[in-house]
Amino acid sequence: MLSNKVSEIMTTHLTQAPSAASIFDVMQRMVAQDVGRIMITDDDVPVGIFTEKDVLRRVIHANIDIRKTGINTVMTAPVRAVREETHIIDAFSRMYRGKYRHLLVRGRRGKIIGIVSMRRILNLAVELGQGSSETRTLGEIALNSMVSVDHATMVQQTIALMIEQNCGALIITSGNQPVGIFTERDVLKRVATKELNLARTPIEQVMTAPLMSMPRAALVGDVLAEMYRRDIRNMAVSGDKNDLLGLVAMPEILQYAHAFNIDEQVRRSWQEVAQLLDTEDQYTPG
Repeated sequence: MLSNKVSEIMTTHLTQAPSAASIFDVMQRMVAQDVGRIMITDDDVPVGIFTEKDVLRRVIHANIDIRKTGINTVMTAPVRAVREETHIIDAFSRMYRGKYRHLLVRGRRGKIIGIVSMRRILNLAVELGQGSSETRTLGEIALNSMVSVDHATMVQQTIALMIEQNCGALIITSGNQPVGIFTERDVLKRVATKELNLARTPIEQVMTAPLMSMPRAALVGDVLAEMYRRDIRNMAVSGDKNDLLGLVAMPEILQYAHAFNIDEQVRRSWQEVAQLLDTEDQYTPG
């Protein structure tokens, strides 16, 4: 249940890289191991974490030599960690508030022993929701405003727009029709490690296509299950005439999962989190 401890769902295999490594080498390692984050260490002591969000905001849009610049100049530091006895719901609320997708887990002696991800919590919510009387649909929840660019737009302009609009994904269109999506994951795998000429490469060459979408009438539980099955963090929402209504991201849709309403302790904790989110400014790490 979501009231259990993070130690029960954390991943103990931690992909690592030394703080002296170059940005390019670290990104290559992330692609090779198919991970969206990597822990940066100094003499085996965690000193930071480097994620796809950092690639977008601190690497691609900066005028730096990724082969000669150390990862310690662009990593997120200090590390964010929760204790192993922290409840899953509390870890989720911390990630939701901070708008990040991973939290390191610290053992009783202070050593980092694992990592918990938003994706793992998504999987848990899907498992808990199976067989439940899910009734809420995509059309009943708030959708992110949809940012889009034409397929001929250059990668450099597209990434600048993502940063300006503070979004992790945008829709690619052709003749006003959606043809694909471009995400932080694409930035890492299809742009950053390829050393492209961003000012001369059209976004259609590096986008993910075709665009996956689900109708507004789809149940939240079914959408979560499809996102987990396809390993995606954003789902396009289509209207009655197959027009796009918006994008829903993993953190936003997770809060509507039936799993958050089947346990009194979780329900109470989430209500407290929701109230806090309504009264405090959001912190968005770089």
